[in-house]
Amino acid sequence: MIRNVTLLTMMAVPTVAFGQVGCLPPEEPFAYEPPIDDPELRDLIDEQYQDYIRGTEIYLNCLNAESTRMRSEYQLILNRYIRYFGDEAALKSDAPG
Repeated sequence: MIRNVTLLTMMAVPTVAFGQVGCLPPEEPFAYEPPIDDPELRDLIDEQYQDYIRGTEIYLNCLNAESTRMRSEYQLILNRYIRYFGDEAALKSDAPG
């Protein structure tokens, strides 16, 4: 039973790599000024900021890649929709009119 659910889940999301959860923002470093008289704490704080900066670059690159992938997928599916439905292809609005 669990195996069937797993297989169905994997089939339902073919564009997501196994184990990938999407673009996750980095954890923000604590907002405190590093002390001048404590080099170990200063190094720790510096490391947190460097991790954040590197993580932000990775996050932004991930968002850009996901945006590019989604735009391509959207265009492919929109073209397919228009090909399948021709003149009937129109988005219906749920907004009160």
